[in-house]
Amino acid sequence: MTRPDPDPSTDPKASKEPGESEKAAEDEDPAERARRTIRTFEWSCAWLTLLAGGFVLSGMAQTEKNFTALAWLGAIAVILCVLALIALYVGCARDKVTLRTRAVGSFDLFQVSTVVVAVAVICGLAVPTDNRSALSLLLPWALTYWIYGMDREKPPADPTT
Repeated sequence: MTRPDPDPSTDPKASKEPGESEKAAEDEDPAERARRTIRTFEWSCAWLTLLAGGFVLSGMAQTEKNFTALAWLGAIAVILCVLALIALYVGCARDKVTLRTRAVGSFDLFQVSTVVVAVAVICGLAVPTDNRSALSLLLPWALTYWIYGMDREKPPADPTT
């Protein structure tokens, strides 16, 4: 003897309408979806920077050369720059700041972070190791460059055209 199919109205797993989940996805605000995507990229930048900093530091730790005082200064500069970049990316991902937040005068945080990345890469390459992992810091910066370009304010439409 076969049992009849359960009534869909009593089954909590059954959807009331076919395609209800697709409608919920369509009803979602595109601006919120874009913000969630940007937040995901910002968290990714933080993790990538942490990994790149780890690679740089492990390369410095594995070298058998004795560092001079200038090399140690460069290594400390790389560490501080990586920590500052991680703090920036986490702050952006947690909506505490944005890349367009003014930092110093007319410079925003993205422009300041560009200088910090340049210092980190140059100091990372200047430290006497056989490791070129300092260049990996450019990947998270490139993602933030893309985010920064996406988030720019659009000029108002010209009503005369």
